Amino acid sequence: MSKRKKNILFSLTALVVGCFLYVFLRENTYVGNIFDSIESIEKMRQMFSTQMSDLCKFYLPDFLWGFSLSCGLIAIYEPSIKGIIICASVAFLCGCMWELLQYIGVLSGTGDIHDIIMYFLASAICIIINLKETKEK
Repeated sequence: MSKRKKNILFSLTALVVGCFLYVFLRENTYVGNIFDSIESIEKMRQMFSTQMSDLCKFYLPDFLWGFSLSCGLIAIYEPSIKGIIICASVAFLCGCMWELLQYIGVLSGTGDIHDIIMYFLASAICIIINLKETKEK
C-alpha cells in the first residue's frame, strides 16, 4: 500500500473513531448535539460514560483528530522529510489555536493544556510513522 493511501486510511479511521467517541460519550459538544434528539444515543451515553475513563472521554478524541489532520495533510501534499514535519506541525498549531480560542471564550469549550499535549503527541506519532516509512524506501 502506498504512503498516501496509508495516510488517508489513518486519517479517516482516526476521524471516524473520534466522532464516535464524541457522539457516544459526550453531551453538549458540536458533534454530540447533532445526535441529542435520538433517544437510543442518550441510553448508550449513560451506559458508556460510567465505564469509560476521562482519558477516553475528553482527551482521546482530540488526539485522534490531531492525528487525522496530520495524516490528512501529509496525504494531500505528499511531502519530503522536511515537509512531513511541517505538515504535522501545522496540525499541532491548529489544535493549539483551537484551544486558545476556547480558553479566551471565542469558542465554547474548555481550552486546556491536556488537549494541547494530545495534539502534540498525535503530531509526533504521525511524524515518526511517516519518517520511518520514508527512510525505509
